Amino acid sequence: MKKGPFLIAAALYVIPSIAEAANEISEVNLSAGKRTDELDWNIAGTSPYGNFVNVLSELQWRDLESNYLKARTRIFLDRFYIRGSAGYGFITSGSNQDSDYRGNNRTLEYSRSNNASNDGSVWDVEGGLGYVFGTGPKGNRLNLIPMAGISYHKQNLKITDGYQTIPATGPFSGLNSSYASRWAGPWAGADLSYVFRDLTLLGSFEYHIAYFKADADWNLRTDFAHPVSFEHWATGTGVVISLGAEYSLGKNWSLGGAYDMHDFRATDGTDRTYFSDGSAADTTLNEVNWESQAVMLGVNYKF
Repeated sequence: MKKGPFLIAAALYVIPSIAEAANEISEVNLSAGKRTDELDWNIAGTSPYGNFVNVLSELQWRDLESNYLKARTRIFLDRFYIRGSAGYGFITSGSNQDSDYRGNNRTLEYSRSNNASNDGSVWDVEGGLGYVFGTGPKGNRLNLIPMAGISYHKQNLKITDGYQTIPATGPFSGLNSSYASRWAGPWAGADLSYVFRDLTLLGSFEYHIAYFKADADWNLRTDFAHPVSFEHWATGTGVVISLGAEYSLGKNWSLGGAYDMHDFRATDGTDRTYFSDGSAADTTLNEVNWESQAVMLGVNYKF
């Protein structure tokens, strides 16, 4: 079989399809749903017993449930594509564990508190630009859109209702500490959409370079400075995956649902502690891990 006629025929089919990207319908989406976050970090350092351990202190926040609101827009300009979103969630429940060790590899745990984390907030801002490669007629169409952009994610976490587990002394009063973490940086990925009559299936994948920074106020530590008791910074990576579907209700409106997942990791960073006497000390921030999942339902306006 001669390849020349086949390639020419394929080009005649694909090129007009790409040019039709100008006819894609832009939209604005408003959605609400439930989101669950988890975050943990640990540091190395010298214990009060005078020995250096590879995991001195570890903080874990688990099952942070939020009521989450999100606004998103998808804009087609000829063959170029713009996607932007902003989301905010207020935390309604969650737990925290604070552990300290005097042996390597999380051994000889000498202090542990199990606390509440049912306050705080999470929010996200993201934007990206892509180029549309499409094939098929408008009513039965597949689009692949390579993209690049930037993002910013923040978690404002609280620690309250203290309960000392090791040693087992029980509840203690006055705990009202905070930890504010931020992840920012560029990303690259792709959006994929498939339109079949009134149904549109959506998917996206993003790989992030994440610059992590955090600051904390440990309110019961009289030997620490306030309102900034210590800071963290590190560099890491992240993955964002989104899956969704929309069903058209007419010319301008549609209903939509989506599942969003974030998985970010940072390692080999710095922990800088500020003391009440004005001095500061650095140690190693071994790792920070953040995961979130959200299920959203919303309405779309097409224009």
